[in-house]
Amino acid sequence: MKSRISYSRFAICITAILSGALFVACIASVKEAPVFFSLLAIYLVLFVSMLFFGAAYIKADGDYIVLGSLLRSKKIPMSEVESVELFKPSAGAIRICASGGFMGFWGIFRETGIGKYYGFFGKPADCFLVCLKNGSKYVLGCNHPEKMVDYIKSQMK
Repeated sequence: MKSRISYSRFAICITAILSGALFVACIASVKEAPVFFSLLAIYLVLFVSMLFFGAAYIKADGDYIVLGSLLRSKKIPMSEVESVELFKPSAGAIRICASGGFMGFWGIFRETGIGKYYGFFGKPADCFLVCLKNGSKYVLGCNHPEKMVDYIKSQMK
């Protein structure tokens, strides 16, 4: 089963504003080489990060749960999944090393109640929690999370 990830309005706005502001700043600073190249480097780091880590889709089959970005995918073995349930992350989650809206929400977060987890979602309302046997936690999100949770539960061994 494969499901696309839709972004919240907040994530869309943050992505557009940040991308636009850096682009305009690069154009405006073209005559000052050090400033231009510094801004260009920041822009490229963000753009490459988006391609490798930005949330695009979730796919599950009998063997893996796949977290898909545009240029990379991360596989979670289905045999390691201990539990899966619907979950809504709070707005107060602390970003340890994460994006809080730029191309979705992805990275390592900490939240009271569940502790540290890897987040990979576009809208906080469309999330589910996957707990692994080794104690790792993933908060994933996609369109129709209820169907994905039911499918993963049916595939757990």
